[in-house]
Amino acid sequence: MKILQIMSGKDPNGAVRYVVLLTHLLAARGHEIVVVQRPGTDLGPMNWPDGVEVVESTLQRNATELRRIAAICRDRSIDVMHTHMSRANAFGALMRIFFRVPCVATAHKLNVQLHWPFNDRVLCHNDESMRFERRWNLVAKRKLCKVPPFVDDREMEIPAEPIETTRARFDIAPNRLTFITFGNFIPRKGLIDIVEALPAIVQAGHNPLALFCGWGGEGDYRKLIEARGEALGVRDHFRFVERVSDTDRVHLMRAANLYVQASHVETGPLVVLEAMAQGLPVVGSNCGSMEDFVAQSTTGELVPVAAPNEMAAAILRVVQDGARRRAMGEAGRRRYEAEFSAAVNIPRIEAALHAAIQECRGHR
Repeated sequence: MKILQIMSGKDPNGAVRYVVLLTHLLAARGHEIVVVQRPGTDLGPMNWPDGVEVVESTLQRNATELRRIAAICRDRSIDVMHTHMSRANAFGALMRIFFRVPCVATAHKLNVQLHWPFNDRVLCHNDESMRFERRWNLVAKRKLCKVPPFVDDREMEIPAEPIETTRARFDIAPNRLTFITFGNFIPRKGLIDIVEALPAIVQAGHNPLALFCGWGGEGDYRKLIEARGEALGVRDHFRFVERVSDTDRVHLMRAANLYVQASHVETGPLVVLEAMAQGLPVVGSNCGSMEDFVAQSTTGELVPVAAPNEMAAAILRVVQDGARRRAMGEAGRRRYEAEFSAAVNIPRIEAALHAAIQECRGHR
């Protein structure tokens, strides 16, 4: 297939990482990809695959820009568009309406918007998203496809660095209890809940270190977290690690004891799947796809959103029994392989793209 990937995200967040990974995997399977991105897009440590054409567009919903991208579709003989994030989703729907280009849209967030019913297919990460799109955006049931988030083992196939070397590079004591989270430093990631969980873990006799790893975020929120840590007497028990490379993301996961995801709002955080693929147990807040990802008491623990006391108790349940912690990590790896690997989910996306093409052609 000849696929136009339209992405409106400009910063290296989870949705952008998803699109870059998807583009690599589809290109590797022989599909021809043209990417449309906005000027000034920052992919962080990622890159588009070699040989993929990248077109810049403001994605403004006016006749001039729509005609320009429609001309690219004609010139490149594009079979189908695949859109990601709100501005791109709206732009793609207009392309579908006015230029009859088949369109598949992925719902990375739960937003009430008028354009969703005009897509040929809508890809949802979980059952919650499927229900939302059906109820609030009035997407026909036949157009909805559930495709869980996924990661690819090849992203993590880097030369193994000894754990002690990684810990030394990041100034982590060899035997210190370390848990890690990845995501930009923004309020919806719930980092302050992890800070508020730390006193109970310290009181239980541990010397924990929480690593908050991200590419950037909001300076005021970071100051709020630091101030809260000082007030609780746990400022020495967490650390911000900025602009982590893809390679070091893997090394740090291998060196950690536990992955913690404290988000207040989320759809399908790919880093949780990466942690599972690395054999890390996961403690997380129960939102978005987390209930699909984490098998309660088998691969990790789920707690209510914004509940630091429950999070502290869950972390302690996991770390206080080394054999159980290792068994959870092994079970998480098996769950990832069965349900959340690229090998399982890329064919589902290909099927949705093909169905959109066939349905659109059938209506002409």
